Amino acid sequence: MDLRIPDDGGAGSPDADIGLLRRFADSFQDRKRPMVGFPVNLDFDYRPLADFLSLHLNNVGSPDERSEYGMDTKPFEQAVVAFFTGLAGGIPEEVFGHIAHGGTEANLFAAYVARERFPDAVLYASAEAHYSIPKVARVLRLPHVVVDADADGAVDLAALDRELRSRPGTAAIVIATIGSTGRGAMDDIPGIRETASAAGVRELFVHSDAASGGPLAEFGQPPVPWAFPAGADSVSVSGHKIVGSPIPSSVVLARSADVEAVNQPDAAVGSDDNTISGSRDALSPVFLWYALRRTGRAGLARRVRHCLEVTGYATRKLAEAGRHPSRAPGGNVVLFDLPPEDVLHRWRLLKHEDRGHLVVMPHVTREHIDRLCADLA
Repeated sequence: MDLRIPDDGGAGSPDADIGLLRRFADSFQDRKRPMVGFPVNLDFDYRPLADFLSLHLNNVGSPDERSEYGMDTKPFEQAVVAFFTGLAGGIPEEVFGHIAHGGTEANLFAAYVARERFPDAVLYASAEAHYSIPKVARVLRLPHVVVDADADGAVDLAALDRELRSRPGTAAIVIATIGSTGRGAMDDIPGIRETASAAGVRELFVHSDAASGGPLAEFGQPPVPWAFPAGADSVSVSGHKIVGSPIPSSVVLARSADVEAVNQPDAAVGSDDNTISGSRDALSPVFLWYALRRTGRAGLARRVRHCLEVTGYATRKLAEAGRHPSRAPGGNVVLFDLPPEDVLHRWRLLKHEDRGHLVVMPHVTREHIDRLCADLA
């Protein structure tokens, strides 16, 4: 496949290039069918929105203000933010939100807001937290403490207590992971707040990184406290995971009073800017709005019930196959005895701590599990 771009252009005919791109896309259609190892939902189709691909749209600056550029999808972004504010139990008048380019940017935004509130804070996160957290700490020049996880993969509150007590009088930013990448574990946000209070921490900011687990926590049985009512100061939920999208995205929410500290008035072609990236993706708001109009809150709850039911089924079937599965409470990740490399490759399974790593997303069915177990026999 010759993808070189010559200096004078004119390489290949447009029809030939379109044919090449179609074959490339078709190769991914084949690859996605057996994918059960990554926390992305592949059950979507946004081709009815193709008209937007002929437009240059830019949600530059604040989602709540029109810019002088004028070609944006901010009304759709506002509708998506309002939906997730409700899902996260936020008070609309007190919560600011926008759609970031993915979980890393969302975590960076939340930690940035937290640092502006408490400039001398130390950032604490579980050993099972998202890989972006050390990077976020370096970018913001925040001291970073890795806290041990418990047997299920959630933050160990006794270990957190020890770390907090070793730094008396210091403000704390704690990243609570709701649905860890490795095990699907959910940190205890009320427990984090109680632990910090008992340790004498008077200045505390808790960010709920609920990229994977927010909907699972909200609609699981029993539900898990994960957002503003539980004690979070900011919350992020990915758009490309339970909802599903061809473009990575994350809805990040924080208290408006805290976000004021990072706002730059009239900075972005006539709009205030209270985001990280300034110029921002305008397609994801339309995609997420379109998907959520089809599902609503009730549809998301059905997706979560499907994921958790199939996760339970996978755990039972893998146990019957002698693969020693394990699963964090309320999660959609199943770890099991490491399969051969050809099975890992065929099913797009990851390795985690020398174990196979299965993630049950909305597109994963019992049939997938039966076929996987047949391959393991």
